[in-house]
Amino acid sequence: MAVLLKNLVARTPQIHDLQAISRLIATCEGAGAATGEQALEQLLPCWQHENFQMATDAWMIATRTREVVGFACVWCDAPGQISTFICVSPAYRNRGIGTLLLRLVEMRARQHAQFAQAGERVILRGLINLANAGAQNLFDREGYQAGEQVIRVVFHHMQASRELPIPGARTYGIADASVMPTWPEAAPSQDDLCTICLYRVYEKELRPASAVCLEADHYAVARASRSKRRPRGAALHPPREYHKISPAQMDETPLEQQNTLCAPM
Repeated sequence: MAVLLKNLVARTPQIHDLQAISRLIATCEGAGAATGEQALEQLLPCWQHENFQMATDAWMIATRTREVVGFACVWCDAPGQISTFICVSPAYRNRGIGTLLLRLVEMRARQHAQFAQAGERVILRGLINLANAGAQNLFDREGYQAGEQVIRVVFHHMQASRELPIPGARTYGIADASVMPTWPEAAPSQDDLCTICLYRVYEKELRPASAVCLEADHYAVARASRSKRRPRGAALHPPREYHKISPAQMDETPLEQQNTLCAPM
């Protein structure tokens, strides 16, 4: 897909862009989903990770009037697991902006993957709101595999947040749970106490686990299994018992029989 960035600028986000990014997120997530404040509070811990650098791990697309119409970031949140968040303003979709951002994310994620342990499987994953059909189509088209559904409950707290550099922002408690196939389908909802919305996990394998790594994992599991069967500190073999003979018996015993008497039982 061609990328049409006429009258648009791609650049690195700055702290003063957070309010504009929060408005973009709120617009993209839609009714019944997390607000911009909530989404930013979810992203801030990822941005504060020691491996995250705003200059290389985040991108935004803005108009010449400084309106933010696209945003993406990528971070490492677990060994072998890299996550991303991408959103594009509905008014600027179908211009290739989402494709551009996702490919920038994947390029940077592959650089992060180089620092994973040797032979470790590395995946790039995104949590996509089920109400955003365009984002799901984008990830499908770029070769990501649709995974489990996740229901996210965001509990609202009335006290002001000191972590968000946004006037009047509030803090939120977040709980995620996998949706079992047998559960009835839940619809997004929102009230004064909490917000409930549904997401789907999309994943792409950036590097498979090597055979050496798989063999090492199998050896570690087998070794742990053996250690569970044997009490800690126990000897590998029972102590041997020997015949005890006195020096007098040694003198009286023929040499060819002494080896038999001293042999272990």
